Amino acid sequence: MTSRVAAAVERALDGRQREATEEVERILTAAVTVMERVAPAAPRVSDIVAEAGTSNKAFYRYFSGKDDLILAVMERGVAIVASYLEHQMAKEGDPARKVARWVEGVLAQVGKPKLTRASRAVTTQLAATAESRVADVQITQPLRELLLSAIEPLGGADPERDTDAVFATVVATLRRHLALDSQPEPGDVEHLVSFCVKGIGAARKRRA
Repeated sequence: MTSRVAAAVERALDGRQREATEEVERILTAAVTVMERVAPAAPRVSDIVAEAGTSNKAFYRYFSGKDDLILAVMERGVAIVASYLEHQMAKEGDPARKVARWVEGVLAQVGKPKLTRASRAVTTQLAATAESRVADVQITQPLRELLLSAIEPLGGADPERDTDAVFATVVATLRRHLALDSQPEPGDVEHLVSFCVKGIGAARKRRA
């Protein structure tokens, strides 16, 4: 294949990839909109397709079914949160402050009504999927890895367990607020940050 032919093919493929990416994004955005609208009921593929302005054929070109779509929506949401957390944590040099930023950033997901509605709708549907437990652990792994990157420099003997303890505590708090449709008070966030940071320090001393 000549260089000009290769370039022409590459341009065509780039165009198709861009169109596919845009169509998938429309479907994902439409899925969240429909989930919020029908919550706590399960969304219908036909409603999502109509909201996205696409077709069933297009939907099944990208997703094997509704569960696959819900997992994709959750993955995208986690990626957005992870990017936000990474940006916030990069502002700090002290590992303990990075942990604090992580805790604050995760709880910020229930600090705004729109984010809360979207998060509640998606997590409700994720819990109803056949792969919910395994998928939940896998999809949220980027958030856990960010937390681990802040805890490891603190010098504990078992940063993995420290990370699991903080992660479980904070995510459980987040989901409790989602279930109750409530928001943590600033004092609640400060207390949880202090609890987590002190807990890591106490564990480090016990193992020393």
